[in-house]
Order: sequence, then structure tokens, then C-alpha cells
Amino acid sequence: IFMNAPLLLAFVFVVAMSNLIVSLFAGKLFRFRLEEILLACNASVGGPTTAAAMAIAKGWQGLVAPVMLVGTFGYLIGNYVGTLLGTWFSTLV
Repeated sequence: IFMNAPLLLAFVFVVAMSNLIVSLFAGKLFRFRLEEILLACNASVGGPTTAAAMAIAKGWQGLVAPVMLVGTFGYLIGNYVGTLLGTWFSTLV
């Protein structure tokens, strides 16, 4: 990926860091715990399986089921929103 698509790697890094910064800011603004913020950020980037693995590895057993649900709902909503936006953008081109 360093040789063939370095710009894509930089773009993904910027998006992931922006997601983390906005999540931390909004989470602190709404007074969520740091564990919840980090797991929500992980679920939005890596999906429910990586977020559940992180929760288990860190010993946050009470957050495994909620993060699986949040990640799955993110897949459900994201697929439809992504399809809708892709269709809309294709009509603009």
C-alpha cells in the first residue's frame, strides 16, 4: 500500500484521526466515559467485531454487548446511507 496507493493511506489516516478527535470532543461534551468513546470510535472504523475484541481485551465486559449492537446498527444504517449518497453523487457527475 505504501508503493501503490500512498495517497489513499494518507486519506484513510486523516479520516480516522478526524473521527477520533470529533468522537473524543463530542463524548466529553456529552459526558460519556472514555471507554465508551473509544469503543464507539473503534466500532465506527473497524466494525463490531474489532470493538468487541477491544472491549474483551481491556476487561470492559459490560460493554461487549452494547458495542456489538452499535456496530451492527452502524452497518445497517451506513449501507443504506452510503448507497443513497453514491446514487445521488452519480447523478451529479
